[in-house]
Amino acid sequence: MMTVGEFERMLAASLATIPARLEIGLDKVGELAETLAASYIGHEHDGWPPLAESTIADKARKGFAVPAPLLRTGHMRDSIKRELDPFQLEVVVGSSEPTALWQEMGTSRGIPPRPFIEMGMKNAMPFAEETFGKIAVSVLTGEKIL
Repeated sequence: MMTVGEFERMLAASLATIPARLEIGLDKVGELAETLAASYIGHEHDGWPPLAESTIADKARKGFAVPAPLLRTGHMRDSIKRELDPFQLEVVVGSSEPTALWQEMGTSRGIPPRPFIEMGMKNAMPFAEETFGKIAVSVLTGEKIL
């Protein structure tokens, strides 16, 4: 059994580790979201419209896999990255490729939205809940988990 003074000292030491633990947790969640987003490219998903026949024909003519939505060379898929800001405790998952934005959001020129980054972030949320729950418990117990 721990005394109140011992608990106070343990909690103070544990509180000092919160920023580092949150940074590690955010990076892990961002890494999962990045991996998931990249894995969705080239596969059909519920909520995504099928590719137009003209797109399928163009891809086949050029030697790309069909239907394989959003996938041609793999360049856009490979451009998906996470960036962690440890000072703001934020993680951003995205791509610097303009085509990724057009595919994610759709365009007025007829490209329908196929939100692969959004799906990656949403599907990483259960892991985020688990990760940050463990961090909260570890802060209160003094346990070292991350």
